[in-house]
Amino acid sequence: MLPTPITYALRALSTFYPIQKPLVFSGSGSTQKLADLMIAAGQKKPLLITDNFLLEKGMLDGFLEHLKVHDCEVTIFDGVKPNPTFEQVEAALKVSKDNECDSVFAIGGGSIIDVAKVVSAASTNNRSLDKLAGILKVKEPPLPFYVVPTTSGSGSEVTNTAVISDPKTHKKQFFVDPKYVPIAAALDPELLKSLPAHMTAAVGMDVLTHAIEAYTSRNNFADTDRDAAMAIKLLFDFLPAAYADGGDLKAREMVAQASFLAGYAFTKSSLGYVHAISHQVSAHYNTPHGLANAIILPRVLRFNKSACAERFAKLEVMLGGEASADTDTLAEHFSARVDQLAEQVGIPANLTELEEKDFQKIAKDALAEAWRSYAVPKVMRRRDVEAILHSVSAGHRDISFA
Repeated sequence: MLPTPITYALRALSTFYPIQKPLVFSGSGSTQKLADLMIAAGQKKPLLITDNFLLEKGMLDGFLEHLKVHDCEVTIFDGVKPNPTFEQVEAALKVSKDNECDSVFAIGGGSIIDVAKVVSAASTNNRSLDKLAGILKVKEPPLPFYVVPTTSGSGSEVTNTAVISDPKTHKKQFFVDPKYVPIAAALDPELLKSLPAHMTAAVGMDVLTHAIEAYTSRNNFADTDRDAAMAIKLLFDFLPAAYADGGDLKAREMVAQASFLAGYAFTKSSLGYVHAISHQVSAHYNTPHGLANAIILPRVLRFNKSACAERFAKLEVMLGGEASADTDTLAEHFSARVDQLAEQVGIPANLTELEEKDFQKIAKDALAEAWRSYAVPKVMRRRDVEAILHSVSAGHRDISFA
């Protein structure tokens, strides 16, 4: 297959505007280490953007006391909701400016981190949010920005993108710039252990999707291959343990490391049809993003097999498959291994909310998203997407393509 135009565009973007990984602290207590870095850098008036749940449960008490001991003046904003809007960003920005904050410290999930990214940039760039939306619109360096993710799924702590909804157009606006990558991040399992098992499974399989789509992208690089493969290995080794026992701090930390590695890999390489289809499914039925990815992934693996058999075979051998087996057999075993992991962490094989009357629209929009955004290894047709949707509705993971 010849590379699509977006493949060349993504290659140029990754080459001329490379993504820099943030400095990473990991393990219990890493949140305070991240705070120490911020203080050492001279920032003592942070805007803390976080989740009210964490505050109410006292999960940030030690962190806030640590900042108080070091004479920091902390301003808290906890008004972020899922699928954040321009209004929420503007409210946080006003709080930051009113209190003359000198940095932004985000503790939360992907929505909170996305808001924090845009607030940090809008604080130093005299531009409205609609003017900041788009690619490479951040002219001045943002406020120093630090991140502690509390879900191991989105990879927002290492990506160069934020997604904010514009209530006027009712569309999601993408803010894309290398300057949105934070200075540093902390992967603190103490803040991850309260994540419920079903969410652990969904976001973990979302990470697996990030890693596999990065590894099979036609815009792959040596470092994205390395990080994506390592993320896949960590997930197979530790996601079942994190799912079974949320208090297993080692498993939590390793899954967080996988999320970080996969986040970097897909940001530099790209995603694929799992995301293109799941975005439309979520838009139609409000299906959680991670769950939609987890259910769609096995079908797309089977579609991609003819183009990705050698890559799948390498992953299967890495995961313990018999190296002497032929490529096609190893590729099939890898798909089966993904099925087994999904079953082990309680991911259903079907989505009952799908309605056949929506399939043509979902397929059309998914194909359009993939064409303009992703360096896919093999091009789908509308009938392929519709076959995947029928398979998801019926609950059959093992689907064949002509």
